[in-house]
Amino acid sequence: MSITRELWLAIIVVVLVAIAGSVSIHAVTTKQYVEEQLYAKNVDNASMLALTLSGLDKDPVSLDLFIMSQFDIGHYASIVLRKADGEIVSAHKHEAQLGEETPHWFAEYFSPEVKLGIAQVSEGWGQYGAVYVETDTSFAVASMWQATQRLMLGLSLLGLVTGVIGAWALRFIISPLNGVVTQAESFQKMRFIQLSEPRTLELKRVVRAMNFLAANSKKIMEEENTRLDLMRYKTQFDDESGVANREYFISILKGQLAFRDAEGVNCLFFVRFTEGNGFLRSPANIRKKRIRDFVGQISDCLSHHHHFFSDSRVARMQKNEFAVLLTETHNTAEISDAIHGACLSAFCQEDDPKVFQSVTKLRPSDNFSDALMRADAMLNEAEITNRNEPFIESLLQRESALVEEKRWEHDLKRAIENKDVETFNFPVLDVNRNLVHYQCWAGVEIDGELRKNGYYAHWARYLGLLPELELTTVTYLMDVIKHSSNNAKFAFLCSEQFLLDATVLSKLYALLDSDRQVAKQLCFEMRESTATRFPNEFKNFCNTLKTRECQVGLKRVGESFSQLLNVQELGLDYVKIDSAFMTDIDVNPANHAFIRGFCTLAHAFGISVYADGVKRTDQKALFIDLGIDGVVSNIEVIAHPLDD
Repeated sequence: MSITRELWLAIIVVVLVAIAGSVSIHAVTTKQYVEEQLYAKNVDNASMLALTLSGLDKDPVSLDLFIMSQFDIGHYASIVLRKADGEIVSAHKHEAQLGEETPHWFAEYFSPEVKLGIAQVSEGWGQYGAVYVETDTSFAVASMWQATQRLMLGLSLLGLVTGVIGAWALRFIISPLNGVVTQAESFQKMRFIQLSEPRTLELKRVVRAMNFLAANSKKIMEEENTRLDLMRYKTQFDDESGVANREYFISILKGQLAFRDAEGVNCLFFVRFTEGNGFLRSPANIRKKRIRDFVGQISDCLSHHHHFFSDSRVARMQKNEFAVLLTETHNTAEISDAIHGACLSAFCQEDDPKVFQSVTKLRPSDNFSDALMRADAMLNEAEITNRNEPFIESLLQRESALVEEKRWEHDLKRAIENKDVETFNFPVLDVNRNLVHYQCWAGVEIDGELRKNGYYAHWARYLGLLPELELTTVTYLMDVIKHSSNNAKFAFLCSEQFLLDATVLSKLYALLDSDRQVAKQLCFEMRESTATRFPNEFKNFCNTLKTRECQVGLKRVGESFSQLLNVQELGLDYVKIDSAFMTDIDVNPANHAFIRGFCTLAHAFGISVYADGVKRTDQKALFIDLGIDGVVSNIEVIAHPLDD
């Protein structure tokens, strides 16, 4: 039983006891008072009657007629005249009759017990006898019952008013307790949130202690994140420019080519600046500042055009050469022009280096060396021919010219309206190869062929249809779960546009509310970069989904996890490490310490860690040693879960 119900029961019992006690005390007190008053009345009436009888002739008939007349005109229960020798001269009695409204139980317990009034009747100088007078109490009992009813009604109304005031006071007192309970439950779920301290002393002490624990957890998270960042920075980043080094970028590129959707428009941009007037031989501090400014201009440009792609990575390939990898890219020409303009704004002085750029599309058949060689060859040609604009691969130019916006809009809207979507499902397995959940990728039929997300995502994003398309896919998944005996969970990766679309989110929450049982089998994921860029929106997204018992995870994790604010308060169920960290993991000991530390930190907050980009099945011992809980199996694809 909750403390609120217990307090309410206590209040009700106290009010009822108070009413019962007040009524009982009133009834007993009134009974005693009435007994005293009626006894005095009996004595007075007996004295007056005896005085009158003493002056009358002692004829028995006359005395009886007089006593009978007095009995009839007064409210008496009995009048008896008895001689001194005990002979009864006259006796008149009346059986008390209760009113119809007076209950018998009340009369039984609270009828006044009045003593008889006795007075001596004289005859001359001698004693004739005594008269005994008893008043009728039925009228007093009826009056007492009416007074008791009025008292009970008044006390009941007072109790009702007290209950209303008590409810308000109880809500005011209990409201901080609800926050304490919520905080305790969040701790149980490894969400270390902090609350403002309530006024109630006992609750204040509890909240203060729990806030201290939450602050410590946040401190641990920040310290460990800082340590992991330093460790990763030393091995994966170029100190002078502050971006990824060549080795790390090659790992990223390998992961992109091996494990990402090869049907998408994924582009590699190469930027090279010339020596200029001894730029690379300038003092280290000046050179570092100029290069940082150069990289900053590129980063700002990518941030400004983030709606043209899903993910971006920047790296320094050589002293004067930088690479940019963009996934699911739309309008390559506009982005390349923007990047080129950003580079020129960084090198705009008279003796500054010249800037050249090449853009190539990653092909499904590419390996990392093919892509790098093709981009480098195009960059050399651009420099030899002294091109002032980006050198874009003809394949990208043809694609931009051939694909018509109206056709894409028609095909995507048709898929949304007809719910013509499916999913490609990759099992996520724990280290013992037990199913954790399915990683789902949306598929849409384009030109009679079922295409993966990467093939159409850039157009859906450009046309503003991506959130609705993703919502349609979630609806499809819920329908699959509802009509299937499969109890597995299904994880779906949501885009940045989905997170920022309030209308689509409200539809999603209503959809989940329509079937809470099915909602429990859904997991929703966001890219780490999206969660970092929009922390408040992501936190609200997590909190809302957790109330509906959905799981929440992060994908492509590792590069900016430390920048995600208050991870300990989000209630994440799992994260999936980016394939860039898992590429050649068995021969890349530099990543071992980072992944081991990352897994230890995640496990401290109840977050499971799964590895993306794993194609081998003989690394179980290594994964256990590193602390990895499972892998996204990119080998086994289940296209239709209804057939399972």
